Order: sequence, then C-alpha cells, then structure tokens
Amino acid sequence: MKKTKHNAAICLFFAVTGIIFYSCSGDSSNTWFVEAKFEKAWEQILANANPPSGFVEEIQAWDGGDLPEGQGILIASKPWKTQERISVYRYLPYELEHNGALLLALNPWMVFYKYRDPPLTAERAYSLAGGDGTLLLPGQDSSSVDAWIARMLQTSPGVFSADENSWLALKNNLFSGSRFPNGSQTYTWQDVFFRLMGNETAWVYAPLNIIRSYPNPRKSILTVLPFPEHAPDGQYSLQAQLLWALPINSGEANEKIQIVMKWLKDPKTQTIIANAIEWMPADPYGIPYDPVSLASHRNWITATWVYEVE
Repeated sequence: MKKTKHNAAICLFFAVTGIIFYSCSGDSSNTWFVEAKFEKAWEQILANANPPSGFVEEIQAWDGGDLPEGQGILIASKPWKTQERISVYRYLPYELEHNGALLLALNPWMVFYKYRDPPLTAERAYSLAGGDGTLLLPGQDSSSVDAWIARMLQTSPGVFSADENSWLALKNNLFSGSRFPNGSQTYTWQDVFFRLMGNETAWVYAPLNIIRSYPNPRKSILTVLPFPEHAPDGQYSLQAQLLWALPINSGEANEKIQIVMKWLKDPKTQTIIANAIEWMPADPYGIPYDPVSLASHRNWITATWVYEVE
C-alpha cells in the first residue's frame, strides 16, 4: 500500500514539474497579437497560409498602445512608439528588419500615369508655377496632403526638415500657385480617377492599394515610377506604409517563435499576406499581384531610403 502511494506521489511530482517546465518554456502560450485594422485579414491569412502549429487559435486585437504583456508575435504597422513625424529607414529593402522586427509587406506611394504620357519630372513636381500636364491631388484625403508635404520637406533623399513651423506653412500653402488644378482642395479619389483616366496628360502620387482596389478594368493602361528627385548617384527615397512582425516577451530559446518567424520570412507567405491586405510582399522573391504591383516592387527593392509619415 505504501509502495503504491509512493509511486503515485512520484508520478504526480513528474507530471506537475513537466507542466511547469512546459509552461515556462513558453511553447504553450504563444499568441498572435494583431493590430485591430488587420485582424480580419490575419484570420484569412492563417486560414490560407498553413502556418506552423504552436500558437493559440484566438487572435488578440492590439489597440496600438503599449506592447502586449503576453508572449507571441505582434503584427502591426507601427509596433514601436516614436515622436518623429517622419520615420526613415536606410537600406530597408536589403535588410528587411528593424529593431528586432521583420518586415512582411508594404504599401508604397508611387507616381501613376498612363503609358502614353511622359513621366512626371522633378521640375514639374516642385514648381509652384505648374506647367504642361495635370498634377492631381485628392485634397479631401489627409494622407495624400501629408504625403506631399513630406516631399516638400525633404532636403535630399532620406533627409527631412524637422521644423514644425515649416510643416504647418506648407500645409497652409500647398494649394497655392499652379502646381495643382483649381479646386484640388475639394477633390476626392473619385475626382482624381475621373481625370487620370481621361484624355489629358495627368499624374497622381498615390499609395499602391488605392490603384489595386480601383474597380475600373481600364486601369491596365496605367504605369508607375517613383517620385522624381534631384538625387546623387541614383539614390532615391520611397514613402510606404509598412507591416511588421515583432516577437515579444520571448527569447531565442522559444523554438516555436523562431519556426513561425522563419515561416513569415518565406516569400510565399508574404505573397499571401500582401494579397490579403492589397499591398505587396516585402521579400524580393515575393510575387506581385499585377503589372503595376510588379513595377512598384522593382522600384521598392532598389530604393536607398524608405520613409513613413506618422
């Protein structure tokens, strides 16, 4: 009888210590923490991309505040806080990582125009006097206004004035002169597409997802180039929205985190991620969605500087 109790106690001891060890190893509590606006897309991605096991099934939405207290991977466009209005990354297309986070996908800002039209020149883009052709801007879209202000604040590729007064001055005077058509302050994206797809020579500086989601099949006549710059040695900067994967509260010993991060680096996985959110994969070997995405991808992988307007 005593022997039976002794064996039971030993079994119980090893069972409990095994549970404690398993729990302390972190493998049982890995969680997907996902920025709220990407939550539904991430559910679709996990359903279609066959991720490795080792994470709890339920996704926890992240509100963009402090980092989650749990252990796992945070999927977010801004996983770290910054006081800078413009965040700048050098050689990001080559490194694909920053502050311990892996870049998964991006939504680059490019100049879109019709194949038959000439490219937008730096002289035309920066001149208040305007010139031939129509430079379009949806003044009702605040992100487009901010994108132009950032371009005007850039003193050289990847270098921006930090003077807040300069930002405000440009915002107040962006529509002065003849750079944009009269009434551009009231333009919506619908107004922009109406003129862009018409017969006039026209250009628009826009994020890729706006073009991807435009339902008119005639958009196949559009081509794309990066924003024109007066840059030395062929360097140029690229504005983009960025999607990151950041391991949190887990060390290198967490094998399942490492396995999942390797899965997230896979170009096939990044292609699925990009298509779910209508962006494009960060990896050079990811597959762009259409010809415009392919041209944007080529310009992305050769950009010296990448920046994001906060």
